Amino acid sequence: MELKKILVPYNFTGNDQKALDFVVQRYGQDGNVEITLFHAYTPVPKIDVSDQTVMTLMNSNLSYLRQKISELEIEFDKAKERLIRSGFAGEKVHCEFKPLKGDLSQDIINQLKSGGFQTIVLNHNPSKIKGFFTMSTSKKIMKSLPGIGIHMVV
Repeated sequence: MELKKILVPYNFTGNDQKALDFVVQRYGQDGNVEITLFHAYTPVPKIDVSDQTVMTLMNSNLSYLRQKISELEIEFDKAKERLIRSGFAGEKVHCEFKPLKGDLSQDIINQLKSGGFQTIVLNHNPSKIKGFFTMSTSKKIMKSLPGIGIHMVV
């Protein structure tokens, strides 16, 4: 039997917790499943602070953002541990915590294509007003990837 590779985009929301619950319920007893959690964060820019007081102050604020990214990475590892505690083999649960390269939906699509995933588990946040005016990340992904199995968790 062929290994089934599943991508789970993760952004630290309550709906992401529901997506993890779904993965555990749906695939927790299937030993032939490999799960990859994916998070793309906005990288903190590096700035030259040579002899400029304003830039030094700005860099201290950026230091705070770097710390927040480090804290998110720790939380991300906790999500992985949750899957392992729920019955998934440790070598079949992977984490991709990467800097955002462009549009989030495109980064997810690129991850799907490069990783050979057959399935993606998305969540939907119906309360976002911006989704009314723009195409949501999940819609962009669904539109761009015919042939990929999609589970939408609400």
